Amino acid sequence: MNVLILTPDRVGSTLLQRLVTIYANINENYNPLTINLHELTNGLVCYHNDKFDRKILGKKEHEWGYHQSLESIVEMISSCGHDVVSRLAHYHIKNRKDNLNNQLEFYKYLNDNFYIISARRKNLFEHALSWAISVESKRLNVYSAQEKYDIYNCITKNGIHIQDDVIKKYLQDYFDYIEWVDNHFRVNSYFEYERDLPNIERYILNLNVFGREPKPLNWTDKFDISWQDWNRMHYLLSLVPFDYDFSIEEKSFMKQNIDVYTQCRIYIQDLQDQGVLVSGIPIKLHTLHEKSKLISNISQCLVFYNKWAVESSSQHAIPYTAAALTDVAALEHNRWTYGSDRSLISYSDIPKDKILASDLKF
Repeated sequence: MNVLILTPDRVGSTLLQRLVTIYANINENYNPLTINLHELTNGLVCYHNDKFDRKILGKKEHEWGYHQSLESIVEMISSCGHDVVSRLAHYHIKNRKDNLNNQLEFYKYLNDNFYIISARRKNLFEHALSWAISVESKRLNVYSAQEKYDIYNCITKNGIHIQDDVIKKYLQDYFDYIEWVDNHFRVNSYFEYERDLPNIERYILNLNVFGREPKPLNWTDKFDISWQDWNRMHYLLSLVPFDYDFSIEEKSFMKQNIDVYTQCRIYIQDLQDQGVLVSGIPIKLHTLHEKSKLISNISQCLVFYNKWAVESSSQHAIPYTAAALTDVAALEHNRWTYGSDRSLISYSDIPKDKILASDLKF
């Protein structure tokens, strides 16, 4: 079955679509073949895939952009002969500037031929902060520890100052997204970042698209490591280049799991090489606790957000006290890091070759 994830971005939609694709391939073993296309409207390519000895859809470097009509995108999807997992970002639709009739025909096709998930967030304050940081870094996601370091090292050292108008823009963009979804789509499932991300494997395997499997294979079944542990490894290893002080517990956890983590990354890299995935699994960039240290004027940002939330009179904009946000940040941060007695990781903790081997390029 085709799966489409509607998104305003910064709501976990890239992670969600990659994982839906991986779980589909784990359980279906290419029958049917499921291909991830990332964004649906910024450049698809139909090409002969040597691995599968057939024509499939994909994304090719230097061929992204708004050079295809919505009608031609529909024709490519309807004739490809394999399942598709993709996303549709509201800002791409706005940037394309297709006329309304073409948009409505496009939405009708998607509603009739895709299982539709709408990705959302409850904490819109953090949503706006995430967008502001991505504007500063010029990247929405990173996929390797080295890439994360190259992009965020300078920002981490110098911090950023966020203007009120930037927060206002991305809050308004989120509201526009909600209105767009409600007006044009028949949503099958809502993915709420705060509610569903901590249990994203359960969320995915409970989707109706996996209903034909009496007991779908999970991450542990395939890789001998749970999804939660693998993703925590993904995050912790990305902190190594930043000279992060790891706890004894974190070092032990990483040493215990680095081999199976790397084997799983090789499998994911193979899916990329085969054309099944556009890229690997994005790395957690910053917890809310880390964002609070990165943003020099976060208190001012919260004052502006709360004023805007009250004036907007929307059920989606919830005011926060500084104390409440501190509690939320601490709970989230503790899920990713734990333990005391912190120090830099050494190659006696984990050999250098194992750390390097784990950081596959995307």
